[in-house]
Amino acid sequence: GVPAPVKNPEFVDVVVFRENTDDIYLGIEWEAYSKEATKIIGFLSNEFKISVNEDSGIGIKPMSEFKSKRLIRKAIKYAIENNKPNVTLVHKGNIMKYTEGAFKKWGYEVAQKEFRDKIVTEDEVYTTYKGKVPLNKIIIKDRITDAMFQQILLEYTRRIL
Repeated sequence: GVPAPVKNPEFVDVVVFRENTDDIYLGIEWEAYSKEATKIIGFLSNEFKISVNEDSGIGIKPMSEFKSKRLIRKAIKYAIENNKPNVTLVHKGNIMKYTEGAFKKWGYEVAQKEFRDKIVTEDEVYTTYKGKVPLNKIIIKDRITDAMFQQILLEYTRRIL
């Protein structure tokens, strides 16, 4: 009984590049009450004074610079080769500053060091180019995951109005 926010999905053009050999996809985790989880909880408490409930499952989320840059490089190359207008780095860097935040940082580094003649950051569009995207440039921007879906729907609505 709830109307769909996207009435014409055929007008949506999104290509997703997702890293599945790093991050949570490595599957480094232990069940609550397991010997390993208990040991890690103890380590966090003893070494770092971090309090984790003893009934917690534990997961580790490695985020490597190499794999992040490899993924972002492929996404930017794809955008260039297929005339896509932008590449959006989707992350949770507001919460996970040293993993997701690093992903965002590394993404901008790759874009600016390796593709400088092909890209412009979203900030530059507004601060340097008065809101107009320079000809033949791909916008590099980032969105916090929670806001991403709202942005997709808002952008879609703007395009069809």
